[in-house]
Amino acid sequence: MNVRILGARKMEAQGARHACFLIDDRLAVDAGGLTGALALDEQDRVEGVLITHSHYDHCRDLPTLGLNLRDGGGSAIALGEPAALRVIYSHLLDGRIYSDSTSVREPGGRPPLALRPFAPGETRTVLGYEASGLRVDHPVPTMGYIVSAGGWRVGFSGDTGGALMGFFAHPTPPDVLLVDVSWPDRLRDQAEQARHLTPAMLRQEILAAREAGLAIPRLIAVHRSLRTESELLRELAALQSELQVDLEPGYEDMVIERPARL
Repeated sequence: MNVRILGARKMEAQGARHACFLIDDRLAVDAGGLTGALALDEQDRVEGVLITHSHYDHCRDLPTLGLNLRDGGGSAIALGEPAALRVIYSHLLDGRIYSDSTSVREPGGRPPLALRPFAPGETRTVLGYEASGLRVDHPVPTMGYIVSAGGWRVGFSGDTGGALMGFFAHPTPPDVLLVDVSWPDRLRDQAEQARHLTPAMLRQEILAAREAGLAIPRLIAVHRSLRTESELLRELAALQSELQVDLEPGYEDMVIERPARL
């Protein structure tokens, strides 16, 4: 299992994309930067999308994925909380802004996109991977995921202002956690209001886990603001040095692979 970061930012500009991660070219987590990062033949290989929540930067490319799959005769499933799926359907997929990719053109056919519920606390098999949903802290219903295959587990925090203990203390904790660290510490008030992390807030989560005797996985900071990138990177480097954790920023087209020793 490997994970390719298609979008590592909370906004979009040349060379930077909204949140999206692709597992083994088949299963995406979020769809903020999905179709803009993939050629058509690569999109045809996407069989499923795990949606963390309904904010635009995490689901924006579902309509274009659906239309591209329809034109190519393919299909995929999009899984998420029912509340999130209802919002996404009513605002992006119901045919008023773009084509309704959840409908079928011919009797007995498959829709390009099939919406399927997935609840926090649930663990199920999705396309051969074991996927667990975890509640995280955000203004709208939001869930993170732990996805595993072959004994290697990768976590995706989604947007969150905390609640990382759910990952650290999970019965099958991740070996790698892609974690939302959106702004530098001087914008902590803004981060707390919007329910995102800063490096100091991430530090608190790490120390709480250590106090509880829990292992800290490899951490990859994503969902970063472009406007404060250099400042945020300095603070992340300082945090890594202080706590001696495996912490680094994630970038577009970075590939995270299972270590050979596992």
